[in-house]
Amino acid sequence: MKLFSVLSKNIMLLMLGVSGSLAFAQEEDRLKSFHFSGSADIFYKYDFANVDFNTRTSFTIPNNSFELGMLSLKMTHKTGKFGLTADVGVGNRVEQFNYTQSNTGLIIKQLFIDYAATDKLTITAGSWTTHIGYELLDAPDNDIYSMSYAFSYGPFFHTGLKANYVLDKFNFMAGIANPTDLRSSFQKVEVVEVSGDVMTESYRNKFFIWQIGYAADSFNVYLNGQQGSYNPQSSNISQFDITAACKVTDKLKLGLNATTFESKDDLDDFKKRWSSIVGYLKYGLTEHLALNYRAELLNNKENALAIGSGTVGQNIFANTISGTLSYGNFQLKPEIRFEKATEPIFIKKKEVATESAGNFLIAAMYKF
Repeated sequence: MKLFSVLSKNIMLLMLGVSGSLAFAQEEDRLKSFHFSGSADIFYKYDFANVDFNTRTSFTIPNNSFELGMLSLKMTHKTGKFGLTADVGVGNRVEQFNYTQSNTGLIIKQLFIDYAATDKLTITAGSWTTHIGYELLDAPDNDIYSMSYAFSYGPFFHTGLKANYVLDKFNFMAGIANPTDLRSSFQKVEVVEVSGDVMTESYRNKFFIWQIGYAADSFNVYLNGQQGSYNPQSSNISQFDITAACKVTDKLKLGLNATTFESKDDLDDFKKRWSSIVGYLKYGLTEHLALNYRAELLNNKENALAIGSGTVGQNIFANTISGTLSYGNFQLKPEIRFEKATEPIFIKKKEVATESAGNFLIAAMYKF
């Protein structure tokens, strides 16, 4: 009996040990399914005329001020054919990104669920950053810290349902979404009826979004678009956009973004258009130092964008020269930006209007 008791205890201890090991292994496998990443950025900008609001693009408006950009935290998890992405941010950068929301604190940048229906077809539901444009919201993902006009006046995000199909080096995406930059269509919109009465309605229509892409080892090109209506505001929009990037050598990379945007009012059939073409150049001098250049020509002759206080439209030619000093997860980006417009939309000293503006900016960021 004593021998049997000893054997029973040993077997019980062995079973407990095995079950504990299995539970630990399962928990370890579960934790491996999670992936966490994030970034943070700060910057200082000085306008050469030492005036405020000469910067007409996103995120870098304050002059002669140390500014916090954004703290970003992203989590992804996959199980079987399903995946979840939750991406949140805190700071001025993400608040401007979510300009249609109010009383913002911790803000959702992205929140979506993926379903891999096949090895080629993926279906996504939720809210995600736009496929349109070359530049991205998270500062460390761009070669230049300040933003282009094409980014600043284009779409920021979409909320809806999309499907992406991959065929060899090509991809085809199509989706239905809420009006651009709206997490929800259920927002109060005041509409003046023909009778003069003011009615409160929600956005009724949806947008069609799409992309056709080709990606090779050293070259990629994407044709992007969005079409839809902001009814009951009676504002119909259509945008076509193309982005391309080419790795010429191990040190030299070229990029391109061309976009055209048109809006039309149902009531008077009046159309407004703006377009932009942006060129990018990046040259790696050393492992830790790269030089960047961006040139942009914005065509706003029809005054579709509210840039400046005048009623006359304008073209703007903006040049930005930047450097990237990187070490591990850290990046330091100094830049100089000069802009020239065909109309006096900027301000120089003593509040005198002028056609040109310039500034110096330096940004520090950390990505993990």
